[in-house]
Amino acid sequence: MNIKFWAKTDKENNPTTSVYEHLINVGCVAQRMAEMCPELLERFNLDGDVVAASAGIHDIGKITPGFQRKCPQWLVDNNLADIDTLNHWESTTEPSHGAVSQIAIQTFLTENGISPAVAMNIGAALGGHHGRIKLPPQRNPLRYGLSSRISEPCSGIDWNGERTRHAQAVWDYFNSPQLNLDPQSPAIWWLAGLSTIADWIGSDERFFTPESGAVHAPENSAELALDTIGFSAPIIRHGLSFHDKFGFSPNNLQLTAMDTITRPGVYVIEAPMGMGKTEAALAVAYQLMTAGHARGIYFALPTQATSNRIHLRLNEFLNRITDNGNSRLIHSNSWLMDSAVVNYSNEQRDWFATSKKALLAPFGVGTIDQALLGVVAAKHFFVRHYALAGKVVILDEVHSYDIYTGTLIDKLVMTLEALGCTVIILSATLTGKRRDQIISVESNGTDEPYPLITGRAETLPIEPQAIVPPKPVTTKVTFIDLNFRSCQNRVKHCNY
Repeated sequence: MNIKFWAKTDKENNPTTSVYEHLINVGCVAQRMAEMCPELLERFNLDGDVVAASAGIHDIGKITPGFQRKCPQWLVDNNLADIDTLNHWESTTEPSHGAVSQIAIQTFLTENGISPAVAMNIGAALGGHHGRIKLPPQRNPLRYGLSSRISEPCSGIDWNGERTRHAQAVWDYFNSPQLNLDPQSPAIWWLAGLSTIADWIGSDERFFTPESGAVHAPENSAELALDTIGFSAPIIRHGLSFHDKFGFSPNNLQLTAMDTITRPGVYVIEAPMGMGKTEAALAVAYQLMTAGHARGIYFALPTQATSNRIHLRLNEFLNRITDNGNSRLIHSNSWLMDSAVVNYSNEQRDWFATSKKALLAPFGVGTIDQALLGVVAAKHFFVRHYALAGKVVILDEVHSYDIYTGTLIDKLVMTLEALGCTVIILSATLTGKRRDQIISVESNGTDEPYPLITGRAETLPIEPQAIVPPKPVTTKVTFIDLNFRSCQNRVKHCNY
């Protein structure tokens, strides 16, 4: 029985884009997205084809009676309306295509030689593309279309066979890649985030027209979609000096930071206010981006007010180092300052407008909670994994957080490090104990010098770098004391 299963409908709820067309569209978008970050593909032991194929099969659960019956016209077109009514599909079939996808993907990958543990985790990650990760659902053959009661003679459709056939067709379209991952690899959640975003873009009818029939140049449509919404790697000007980037010469702290932080890892810069920690972190970020070790910046601060101030400073920096970059301001009231984002077209501004999507921009400034939502049980937490992976993430004023938030920050730091990020923590008053917790070292019981740069580069501890503080500046201050009784001015001079 040759039936075309629908994935998208028009405004009148008539079936348009087929499941196969949608899967290929999403796979092509995912492939283009993956190719933008080759350093992460190498880190995760992935390639563009395996990312495309994995993302492509995310929606094979739509081939189930519980989903297909949501379009009454499809039932009529395939002479299944009476069968739907007589067999009570509304109550006996699984309505969530994500849950069906989870089981079907796990089964398909296992049958293709992927280890059961990896297949289970990828199935859960891809099946949860609507935002929530669920425990493996109970295998109810009737609800999931695995029973002959839903196959012949009721509908004449082998639902399980059709899902397998579609998954294999997608896998073959992307050259039948080999998937080799550890069950606990951070790449699984990175892949979940990428697949979800590819699904959002691949469902956009501005670029993927809802026409029935064969897929029409999905690779070209994917490239056009990503270019139009501004989903592209930043163009960084190479060879700029510190003075070119900031308008003044570097001090001891900034020079030491640039010499010390040359690879992804976790680093702590401790120094008093006014020593240029922000410029040191940004100079390091520029250095890493031009060396191919980073693909963007997220600057996280405790409050909206501090975020707003750094947003303006970061934009000045970006205007000097990039040809196509302004930073996104990312917090709940960022829309009040939307006029500050002047380098985005209407399409780009609209697409990145929501808090979930704003982190996807190459450069962002916002509150720390926007990053912390990636390590708590929040909807679409894995989208933030993809959004932050491979970036320089600067966490400022870390000393100001309470114990609860500090514990979440420790988890965030570990997660970001596994995702290939460079985490730079800035503080003026961090305690030695708190520093040791962040960089995972045991204190030797001695007082460390101050200012100081410590950390670990790609999990290996670095030698702490003490900074020689600048000499205090002598300033002459004149005090004028007005004695109204004698109408005489007494002038006192004092040097500091």
